[in-house]
Amino acid sequence: MAPPLQPTPVDANPTADLPHLSTTTMDDLIPIRPDTPPTYSADADGGPLIPNPSDSPPLSKTAHKQTHWPEPLIIAPTAPHTHTLILLHGRGGNAKEFGPFLLFATPTSSELCLPALFPGVKWVFPTAKKRRAALFKRMPISQWFDNWSLEYPEDRQELQYEGIAETSAFVAGLIAEEVKELRGRAGRVVLGGLSQGCAVGLHVYLNWRGEGELAGQALGGFVGMSGWLPFATALDPKSEEEVGGDDDPFCTSDGEGEEKKVKAAAAADDGRTQLEKIQLRAANTARDIASMPPLSGEGDDVPAFPRTPVFLGHGRNDPKVAVQLAERARDVLESLGCKVQWRDYDSGHWYKVPDEIDDIVNFLTEDVGIGRDEEL
Repeated sequence: MAPPLQPTPVDANPTADLPHLSTTTMDDLIPIRPDTPPTYSADADGGPLIPNPSDSPPLSKTAHKQTHWPEPLIIAPTAPHTHTLILLHGRGGNAKEFGPFLLFATPTSSELCLPALFPGVKWVFPTAKKRRAALFKRMPISQWFDNWSLEYPEDRQELQYEGIAETSAFVAGLIAEEVKELRGRAGRVVLGGLSQGCAVGLHVYLNWRGEGELAGQALGGFVGMSGWLPFATALDPKSEEEVGGDDDPFCTSDGEGEEKKVKAAAAADDGRTQLEKIQLRAANTARDIASMPPLSGEGDDVPAFPRTPVFLGHGRNDPKVAVQLAERARDVLESLGCKVQWRDYDSGHWYKVPDEIDDIVNFLTEDVGIGRDEEL
């Protein structure tokens, strides 16, 4: 992983003319007009259809994705490290555009930026692999997973499996690194993202389970902006569709996981509440989508997500990701027993400044506890 970069203090003038963030270093960084997000093309997810920076080499004509993940952008804390936020950009974006703009060019109503409010936080901004986009005639763009339509989100869902699986494994590795640095405290790690980054982040939120010494722990929180929940129908406990056969989250073609399936069924009938059964099924559906083995439901081998609070913010006038998709994500999570803080704003496909940033600050302070107990 690349060495962390030290943040540059925010200049008092928020209207300065600036170079494009994707071509600047942190040493060059000064604020951008806070109400002007980067320019985007007509991509369905709001991301710019441009090549990633030079750390992302072009794909060959025969490759359908990059083989290696670009190095994350890391902004080091300026005080003793107490928490880490891992935030995923939108489709077509990259860490160098998303991260610095969010941290240093997006003031809160207090006129302070996020690193100034949370000096003990380490900020990790991964960049997605380039994958060929079916919607754009196999044009390679930076995306966490390929998807076809947000107007009809259940169309061609098969495009999403590979990317969600690979991204889930990649982000789980980042989480493990940060938990180790935080002395084994998974509750000090917050996951989140914007747009497609929020979408895939919600799947990691649902499918994540700490391994080894982390078994039984939960993440500290989830922050989602302008996103949606892929495979919402399959994850919705209120859906009338029955899961069975090849769609069973416990079932695999070669018979693997059958023993866990039996154990999970037994555990579900052995003192578990109806909500716990629903949560186990949802976690295993998400894990099946990500090509992960199912949880047994025994001991520490249970879903972690119900103990992780969630913030979801969305613009009511979002032309890229309809607010109804975010509301569906909220409703599914609440049906799964999740603690969801929902906020909608009179805005489009971006985070609302300063309103949404203020709400995120409040969530990180009150629900996650950043700043309340800075002793590790």
